[in-house]
Amino acid sequence: MNAPTSHNDKIVDQHTQQAPAYAALTQSMATDRSAALRAITGAGPDDDLLDLACGPGSLTLDLAPHVGSATGLDLTPAMLEQARAAQEKLGIEGVNWTQGDAAALPFPDNAFSLVTSSAAFHHFDDPAKVLSEMARVCRPGGRVVVMDVTPEAGKTAAYDRMERMRDPSHGHAHSIDELVAIGDSLGMTEPVTRTRMTGPMPYEAVLATSFPEDHSREELLALMREDAEAGEDRLGFKAEFADGKVLVTYPMSTLVWMMS
Repeated sequence: MNAPTSHNDKIVDQHTQQAPAYAALTQSMATDRSAALRAITGAGPDDDLLDLACGPGSLTLDLAPHVGSATGLDLTPAMLEQARAAQEKLGIEGVNWTQGDAAALPFPDNAFSLVTSSAAFHHFDDPAKVLSEMARVCRPGGRVVVMDVTPEAGKTAAYDRMERMRDPSHGHAHSIDELVAIGDSLGMTEPVTRTRMTGPMPYEAVLATSFPEDHSREELLALMREDAEAGEDRLGFKAEFADGKVLVTYPMSTLVWMMS
């Protein structure tokens, strides 16, 4: 009898398959975000940056030229391969890439002044443990920054079901209030929050980066098409039609905690 697959195993399996296509998708959508990210995070030349669950390195590489040091950590070696390739293509020097678990960071206390995580908290099996680790390695006066999708609270259950069908490593997409509550439980100060909409983007492009196990891409597209036709946003993706394609939009929120 095979041992049950751990959640981290699911993440590595899915993200190993997704790595080339996901990197290509994010790079095709890339704009110069560095000024906006610096404004949100306060990143500057005196900062030591840790970007955990860095994936193909987009945020790490956006900030790396503007901070004193930059480290990207990810659980999936294939994602780090994509990050190194992007770094070489961009000609950015001095970035450290580390394979590791966000819930057990291989760094000492107070090692960084800026600790970030983008588009990853919905994958974590124990988000409170991850946030506590981010706080642990962030020195006093530094910032802990979480960026992730935050669907409307009343639509989170439907959103999670749809995402787990597409990507079995999806855990739970938190509302802003849930993320704030996790920080409160750890004794962290009230974060500064902001939300923006990402998209609309073709859902077929999202599915092209996906490797569902129990459902086909065609089935998922049909469900999203049905939601767009209903016009009620029952799934939380704001699905709509444009030029015959189903487009989806993601509410992305940023929370910034100042460390005392």
